[in-house]
Amino acid sequence: MTGTSTVSAAPRFLPLTGTLNTRDLGGVPVPGHGATRLGVFYRSDVPMGLSASDKGMLHGLGLTTVIDLRQDYELERDVNDLYGQAGIDYRNIQISRYVTESGGRPADKYDIGAFYIAALDHAGAGFRDALDVLADASGAALFHCTAGKDRTGVLAALVLEHVGVARSDVIADFSLTHDRIEPLRKRLLVDAESRGEDPREFARLLGATPDLITPALDHLDDRYGGATAYLRGVGVSERVLRRIREKLVS
Repeated sequence: MTGTSTVSAAPRFLPLTGTLNTRDLGGVPVPGHGATRLGVFYRSDVPMGLSASDKGMLHGLGLTTVIDLRQDYELERDVNDLYGQAGIDYRNIQISRYVTESGGRPADKYDIGAFYIAALDHAGAGFRDALDVLADASGAALFHCTAGKDRTGVLAALVLEHVGVARSDVIADFSLTHDRIEPLRKRLLVDAESRGEDPREFARLLGATPDLITPALDHLDDRYGGATAYLRGVGVSERVLRRIREKLVS
């Protein structure tokens, strides 16, 4: 699945003051089906510091479901403003925990591309649970991690490829994050240095360029036969796979 991308950044990004990288998973071309449907699924960095206007916008968009893909220390450091909100079904699905508990962490902890591959290999149960929640959401659903690029990026790629988005457009959607998160990138570097991390090494974790996701998508094909076969293999039911397609593709 190659070719020139036609993915556009606008109008998919939401003008929230409390996030940098919240965008609709709709508006992405699907060969033979126009584009993914707007207003169904959103991907985001952590929703913290949301204004009353931000919350009103999300309510107006029909948001009913939030999937937080972060670990415990991240939940404590950056509190999710949508947690505990009336009308929001909040779920915490810790993708990284599956990788850690399996012993599958890359030897080079700063190799984010290797983490994507490890997530596919070891966090299938987490991705299965996330798709179950997306399929059964009563309204719009938002999923996020910290920057909205790694755990969020792999989940978004699985969903988009499952519904037939071309590989080039999946990569383009991933890459839209790169230039959006510079303020967050700076904050995370300061936080990492305060914890004794080498900021030059830690910075390797903070990109969202095509070269970082492409090896994982190649791995998805080579080892698992593509996104849909992968999702079946980790236990996603045919009902959920069908429901995701029905929701996202016209």
